[in-house]
Amino acid sequence: MRLLLVLALVAVATCAPGQVRYDGYEVLRIVPRSEGQKEWLEHFEKSFVSKLDFWKTSHSLNQPMDVMVPPRYQAELREVLENRGIGFTVHIEDVQELIDESMTSSAGISAIGGFDYNSYHTYEELMQWVTDFVSEYSSIAEEIVVTQSVEGRDIKAIKLGSKGWGKPGAFMQGGIHAREWISPATMVNMAKKLAESYGTDPDVTAMLDSFDWYIVPCLNVDGYSYSWTNDRMWRKNRQVTSKKRCRGVDLNRNYDYQWGGRGASSSECDETYRGPSAMSEPELSGLTNWLLGLKAAGKPFHLHMDVHAYGQYWLYPWGYSALIPLPAEADDMDTVAKAATSSLASLYGTSYLVGGSAKAMYAASGASEDWGFGTLGAKYTYVVELRDEGRYGFLLPESQIQATAEETFEAIKELCRSMVAEYA
Repeated sequence: MRLLLVLALVAVATCAPGQVRYDGYEVLRIVPRSEGQKEWLEHFEKSFVSKLDFWKTSHSLNQPMDVMVPPRYQAELREVLENRGIGFTVHIEDVQELIDESMTSSAGISAIGGFDYNSYHTYEELMQWVTDFVSEYSSIAEEIVVTQSVEGRDIKAIKLGSKGWGKPGAFMQGGIHAREWISPATMVNMAKKLAESYGTDPDVTAMLDSFDWYIVPCLNVDGYSYSWTNDRMWRKNRQVTSKKRCRGVDLNRNYDYQWGGRGASSSECDETYRGPSAMSEPELSGLTNWLLGLKAAGKPFHLHMDVHAYGQYWLYPWGYSALIPLPAEADDMDTVAKAATSSLASLYGTSYLVGGSAKAMYAASGASEDWGFGTLGAKYTYVVELRDEGRYGFLLPESQIQATAEETFEAIKELCRSMVAEYA
């Protein structure tokens, strides 16, 4: 069809020099209702994964696909979908308008150094916050420089816990994908809520007395910085590849557990590019070596959580295939996750889907949840996709930061009640 020929000539927006803008770009939500429609959409995605930005993919009936479309090709794509009887809606009419709204300055005042917990922050602001936060809560908090990025930026963690020897570990990370700004914002709020509630909230006190918590607010620091300065929709890190116009590796396809399988691309221009080899990226090799070093020194990890956006999912292994049996521990992971998301929903009614990662969403090999469970050995290993379900997608307004943090905190507390009962 003519659309396929036209799109083959489209220049990828993320390759443009300078500040990338998305004026008039819209996000279509496309839903397959038959096997034929599903197969066509899978072919469409495979053919143009390097030329269009697929925010969400569809691999089963009634599972929506979200795709960002440049203005020049909107009418033609709509015509093709209509001719094939494939239903769609316009979820976002102008991507740049939402970007402009989300790039407001952090002007609010908070308890630590003027840091506004209701705003998104640059990499530099986040790293300064880590230092200030640890100073404020020095009796229970410690700053750790875990490793450095491709471009030499520090990747920092906060260790939270009461004094004591021999405690197991609980790990949470955010910002593995650069454009998912609500993830680092939620990690920052999680640390704040844990620290300020210690000694007054019995559940939080038990959490920090029973476990040492390690929180990495932002793992993909280069990509995150680039999403502020050059391209708000950037996803990968900033690794140089063999193709000059296609930079970056998807860090969540670069883990060395089942690396290189389904859902991970060998093409440098694809958003899910897996890298030239497993653990090729310094962000990931440094992080995992650090965690495994703690484990080897006698600190077992019982929780590994990777926080993303968007879609409202609470997922557990396996991620690399939907065709293999779930791990024996999946029943416990499922039970605890459903209790956690029930507590989450009790606050604002936000609904999450719980399930095995590949079965509930899509297969992705070389991903964090499989490494956290299969290599690190954390029984409770999850990947969490935060708000929303697609109205804003990766561009969640700052007005939803606090509600997202509050409900996620309730989920974490419920999850940890089970962990404290099992391990303390």
